[in-house]
Amino acid sequence: MKILYYIFLTFVFILRKMPKFLRRSFFRGIANLTYLFAKKTNKIIESNLKLVYGESLSKEEIKSIQKYSYFNMVLWVQTLIENLDVSDEELKNSVDIENEEILDELVKNKEAFILISAHFGNMEMMSTYLNRFKFSINQVARNSNFREFDEFITEARQKSGAKIVYRHGALKKLVKALMKKEVISLIIDQNINSKDGNEVEFLGVKANQSSSSSSLARKFKVKIVPIAIFNKDDYKYKIKVYDPIDPIVTENEQEDLNNLSQAQANALSDIINEDKKQWFWPHKRFKSHYREIYEKNSNN
Repeated sequence: MKILYYIFLTFVFILRKMPKFLRRSFFRGIANLTYLFAKKTNKIIESNLKLVYGESLSKEEIKSIQKYSYFNMVLWVQTLIENLDVSDEELKNSVDIENEEILDELVKNKEAFILISAHFGNMEMMSTYLNRFKFSINQVARNSNFREFDEFITEARQKSGAKIVYRHGALKKLVKALMKKEVISLIIDQNINSKDGNEVEFLGVKANQSSSSSSLARKFKVKIVPIAIFNKDDYKYKIKVYDPIDPIVTENEQEDLNNLSQAQANALSDIINEDKKQWFWPHKRFKSHYREIYEKNSNN
């Protein structure tokens, strides 16, 4: 594994030294090749789109979204590498923020709050920008099977000011962060088991959603702020901040959690419907309720 890691570091070094246009052409080529050979993943994307939008999308629209999904995936990797060297000026010139006064007001009032987002747009760019110019964020990350690669990614993200919290033992660290009036960030759009969350209506269909953000918001009486980044042309971006979701605290805890979870599902659904191609459609997001749509295609 050490040998693979050193090969990876060499590869990253070469990419960092490449002219920007050549590096980006390389990653676009990877995305195009992946689309051509990832037939099973293409079927997952199509199944998700048909479940959510029925027959309203043409074959060309589905194909366009499939291709964009791979572009966006490699864009995350490309940005992680490019942001190792990006200057403050370059970063500021690449990103605009809509409704940033919402964040500024929360920071001014020294309020802790929870950012929620989805696997949407260039998440790496949004994280880097917010950590450099707004506030340090406690971000939950998933461990892979390769410790060296995890350390590389963690170090790259921490360089921008992020505080990386791995999932094992994450809850205690997030609680401490909120108690210290810090910002935490959770990505809550992936499929989970019913025991770990709440059932919601997401993009018009049933799904399970993590209840972590709801539980923390209710316990600490903090606001939940939906946020997203939209890819624009020529590697420019727009971060959009949405109206905060106020904590709900009544005598019925489960009902509070259900209502908070549904409010977040509604917010993320609205974000995705603003530009559906930018969401991470390759994930089997709906397998908890509609497993058959994936099993059917796996047998084709």
